[in-house]
Amino acid sequence: MKLQILLSMLLCTAASANTFIPADDTRLAFSDFARITFIDSPVSAGKKMARFDRIADSGGKGYQWDNPGARFRFRTDASSLTVHLYYNEKHISTSARNPGGRYFIDGKSDNAWRFTSVQRKTLRTPETLIVPVVPRTPGMHDYDIILPYGDSVDVLGITAGDNARFETPAPRPAKRLIAYGDSITHGFTASEITGSYAFIFAQKMNWQIVNMGIGGRGSSADDGTLIASQNGDVVSILIGVNDWQGGRPVASFKANMEGFIRNLRKQQPSVPLIVITPLWVPASWKPKSATIDLEEYRKALREIVAAGSDANIRLVEGPALIDHDEKYFDKVAVHPNDKGFAMMAERLAAAAQK
Repeated sequence: MKLQILLSMLLCTAASANTFIPADDTRLAFSDFARITFIDSPVSAGKKMARFDRIADSGGKGYQWDNPGARFRFRTDASSLTVHLYYNEKHISTSARNPGGRYFIDGKSDNAWRFTSVQRKTLRTPETLIVPVVPRTPGMHDYDIILPYGDSVDVLGITAGDNARFETPAPRPAKRLIAYGDSITHGFTASEITGSYAFIFAQKMNWQIVNMGIGGRGSSADDGTLIASQNGDVVSILIGVNDWQGGRPVASFKANMEGFIRNLRKQQPSVPLIVITPLWVPASWKPKSATIDLEEYRKALREIVAAGSDANIRLVEGPALIDHDEKYFDKVAVHPNDKGFAMMAERLAAAAQK
């Protein structure tokens, strides 16, 4: 009986030794996102959780609720802690989902520091995920929880010991890259968020990344206003392959992109732009509706940049970013794989620094 009482007391002490810290607590921070809202938590009464979105309508897929590379951040000396995430119902695509995220400690990660939803089907119900995080050494550490590129994930908060101390995490880089594009910029079909070209490119340039790549996106003049509203320090543009796949006339594509740049320049007259022409696509991939050579869309972008006489626009040739070999691409061959994305990011960073 005495042993049972002692065990009970120990369990109660252990349970009370940990405190749940909700997402809106000032000890927690967020970065690399387009927009954040604190809303009522569906799992903790009276608490708030953080929800991100990228503002743009995604055409019925829910991709605006994906936030590739958004970061949940804190600095603590907790000897152990858990991160509480909520995979919500907002991502509704029936054809694509990638729920894999990763965490970093003091700017470094390990292949074991990954997390993903338990439910792996394309369609699934909301799910709460508890991610245990254990530092390798005692003392203060910076933690960055990197959200997936292909799922909509809210941050509920963390659980840490009552005696854990917190400090302001190390600042993120001052420059923010706004990466605009379609599914290639979104991240499909990297194995996880840290394998996408936009994430790697920003890391190499020591920039924050606000990923505004949305699967299925085609050229749109109005998107120039949307991208400018993010007030980034650098903007990259990779668009056109969906225009090509859908058979959009080149003249229409060109007008849309001229309007995009014009609308962007109304709000940000001198922000540096990196305009990337569409990547090489293997000959094995050609939808029936792709009736115009993809090179014509590249040519249109070259003409726009040349005619604009804008000293703050840099044109980068997409076909030069990845070797012309199908081994660097997914079975949906407009999408690079991890090897292709890594090569692309390396060469894009080199081009951006010239």
